[in-house]
Amino acid sequence: MNTRIQLTLRTTPEMPVEAEALLPEMMTGKSVAEIESLPLQVGNCTETVGDHFRVEISETPSDEPNDGPAGLELTGDLTRFKHIGESMSCGTLTVNGPVGFHAGAKMSGGELTINGTAGDYLGAMMTGGTIVVNGNAGHFAGSAYRGFSRGMAGGTILINGNAGNLTGARMRRGIIAVRGTCGDLAGFSMGAGTVLIGGETGVRAGANMVRGTVILLTPPESIMPTFRYDYTGRPPYWPLLHSSLSEAGWKAPETMGQAVFKRYSGDFNEGGRGELLLLS
Repeated sequence: MNTRIQLTLRTTPEMPVEAEALLPEMMTGKSVAEIESLPLQVGNCTETVGDHFRVEISETPSDEPNDGPAGLELTGDLTRFKHIGESMSCGTLTVNGPVGFHAGAKMSGGELTINGTAGDYLGAMMTGGTIVVNGNAGHFAGSAYRGFSRGMAGGTILINGNAGNLTGARMRRGIIAVRGTCGDLAGFSMGAGTVLIGGETGVRAGANMVRGTVILLTPPESIMPTFRYDYTGRPPYWPLLHSSLSEAGWKAPETMGQAVFKRYSGDFNEGGRGELLLLS
């Protein structure tokens, strides 16, 4: 049997809600009453899942044994709910509506799908798993929190809309792909990994990068003077990266698989071991 847990928001709360309890692994095997009793921090008060959501559990027959966590689906305007999917390690979590700050932060596994917009710090410091946003994301997607030197260290973030400033800041591993536009300082101080942006990008993409790759499918009017032109060609990994992203639902024109890029090395303030690829 496949188990599906559905939480439908009753009314939009007036105060921000700390929603770390909304994880598939925390609800698997629990009854409706047990799920309703899970705590949510609202201001200085502790409330419960049942205070905010209508809980339903459904099971469908399956030929395959299912020993993993139940699938969790949240529906409603969850803009005031922070930390949805934070520290998620397995299973699937689908949100039908917008979410607040820190969605998917520190994830290590599983798949988080947001059918709406996401707030700041989406996937911050995650180490594994996949986040798909069918809408826009705020600032600091896949970045490090203030005071930390390492941001996203693994996993995949696919944003089918736009993203804000400092996307992938201090990133150490993984892939971030933004289909729309992106703000300033994409890939700032990154040490490894890949940031791919389809639309227009703000200023100083790749600033202070030590290693890693920033790919811009809409080349900017100018790049930082601390980057040096190397050659024009097709990176050997690009067809594979394009194919894997297309299979994951991040759609780009089919001809993009044979695209040619201008490669720049940089940032030479940090040794010049990173690369900036501009679609030619």
